[in-house]
Amino acid sequence: MIGAHPKKPIFKQDALENLIDTLYECSEACNTCADACLGEKDVNNVVRCIRTCIDCTDICQTTARASSRQTEVDPEILRALVQACRTACESCASECDKHSAHMDHCRICAEVCRRCADTCHSFMI
Repeated sequence: MIGAHPKKPIFKQDALENLIDTLYECSEACNTCADACLGEKDVNNVVRCIRTCIDCTDICQTTARASSRQTEVDPEILRALVQACRTACESCASECDKHSAHMDHCRICAEVCRRCADTCHSFMI
């Protein structure tokens, strides 16, 4: 879709498209992980995990949506969003790691979050 936009991206198109795809993938993983945590027997043990997953979902969604818009892009705002997303993904991965030994959804979410954090980092280089 980025290639069909009349405004050409100010960032490399393939890197931008990869970023957007990865952000949406991470948003979905975090949303699903938060919901799966709600289904666990001891929900009180994963409240922090649920919170970080929900925060990461929202930040990834916002960053993906802003990254998709190509008209009058403010590169500094986009970089700030991508950096915030990287931070949220690292935080979520760290929290999910605490539960990954006994909750497969947390293990998967942590992996996806780390991949997204790496993609955000690569995009900013």
